[in-house]
Amino acid sequence: MPLLHAPLPRRAFLARAAAAGLAAALTRRSLAAAATPADPHTWALLSDTHIAADRARVARNINLADHLGAVVREVLSRPRRPAGLLINGDLALNTGEDGDYATLADLLLPVRGAGIPITLALGNHDHRARCWSGLPAERRPDAAAGERQAAVVRGQQANWFVLDSLDRTNSTPGVLGAEQLAWLGRALDAHADRPALVMVHHNPNTGGNRNGLTDTDALLAVLRPRRHVKAHFYGHSHRWQIDRDESGIHLVNLPAVAYPFDAQQPSGWVEAVLQPGAIRLELRALAPTHPGHGKVTELTYRT
Repeated sequence: MPLLHAPLPRRAFLARAAAAGLAAALTRRSLAAAATPADPHTWALLSDTHIAADRARVARNINLADHLGAVVREVLSRPRRPAGLLINGDLALNTGEDGDYATLADLLLPVRGAGIPITLALGNHDHRARCWSGLPAERRPDAAAGERQAAVVRGQQANWFVLDSLDRTNSTPGVLGAEQLAWLGRALDAHADRPALVMVHHNPNTGGNRNGLTDTDALLAVLRPRRHVKAHFYGHSHRWQIDRDESGIHLVNLPAVAYPFDAQQPSGWVEAVLQPGAIRLELRALAPTHPGHGKVTELTYRT
């Protein structure tokens, strides 16, 4: 059941912005972005926003709403308006309460007003039912994926496959499950016309780690033989890191919007530009003094 927040028409956005008390400057920035053509090859990739109902909530010395607000403003100010914005799980702070998702919706309102569709994945700090009730925009049943919030987001250069690894709310490990993995295999086969980019909240369980995706091997068994799968994006560990598995699939650990666990790691987001045969990733750290801020990495696809 994918959760997609579609762009808002100008009139609807202005009404919602007024009701949410959106600052006039941010409203103008959103409308200015909406007036520029979208780049079909550019995507904004976020993870681990950890938004609380209270906008003043601080965790690890970080104001969570301020961090997401800063990312939203930067996305709207970039030279290229993205074709879509994807958030890879842990939308909420701890237990995914109704108020957390209401605040998240308000913080993301300028993105929708700018004409940018939003696709949301779920992580271990989310609550599936409360997310659906708090963010009811366009929940589309997909019986083949069961109760999981799985989506295929089609792009001109590649397709995104956004999965749901939430097992139990506020319990660290995650799982996709046999039903969702079977759905993924069918979806990948049905969309083999262009490269596939797979997004899951939980990091792979490798190297002795057991706090990530418990059915990592089963996921890789689906991905590796399908040569049009080029990259696997994940979050959960609050790190910015790029690796490559033995089959040539790029493994991209997205940084957290909220806070890092390691002080050397950035908070921020990633701008992805899809190209024929490759993907260009630029780290957009919230601290411009971070040594990785603005660094571009181009990942060539396996053949």
